Amino acid sequence: MGKYEAELARLGESPLLKLEGPGGLLAVTERELLLLDEGGVRRLALAQIRRVARAEGGVVRVQGEEAFLDIPLKAFPVEELKGFLEGLKPHVARARKSTQAPPPKPPEPPKPVWEEEPPPPAAKPPSVELAPEPAPTPPQPAPAAPPAPGGRNPLALPLRLVALLSLAYAVAFLALNPGADPWAQVGAALGGLGLALTAWSASTSSR
Repeated sequence: MGKYEAELARLGESPLLKLEGPGGLLAVTERELLLLDEGGVRRLALAQIRRVARAEGGVVRVQGEEAFLDIPLKAFPVEELKGFLEGLKPHVARARKSTQAPPPKPPEPPKPVWEEEPPPPAAKPPSVELAPEPAPTPPQPAPAAPPAPGGRNPLALPLRLVALLSLAYAVAFLALNPGADPWAQVGAALGGLGLALTAWSASTSSR
């Protein structure tokens, strides 16, 4: 183990990527890029690295937002240093992502001090089906009285009998009393005939 690796172990760092050269040691941890050389230990946060370029004085400058780290070219083999710096990119991207602040959560609406329970749903009244009203019954006409047979006077038969008897009486009087007074005979004939006609006429008239 070289002296720079021993110094790194003494610092308690666990490098994810490292490169040791004759003049120093480069190491990548979870958050930083470390350079150990004769000047001591120098650090640069990975999330702040923006560019890597060769600068004057035979160094490669790793530029951060507010600081930088110069790596002497003579301290490391050039090709190995180039490969190390290329492998630095994914660690820088990971560090930037981990330091990005999560988007702020939308504020939660204030919780009410107390909540009223919603009223229970109103019970739906049971439906009642009404029976259809009965149709009004038309008034029944009163039964008509049966008309009398023939529509004639119910006393027609007795009246006809009286008319026949009156006529028979008048005829019998005239036949039995041929020698009676002529005026008596005329009176009996006219009386019997008149009574017969009156009774017969009454029997044939309607009620």
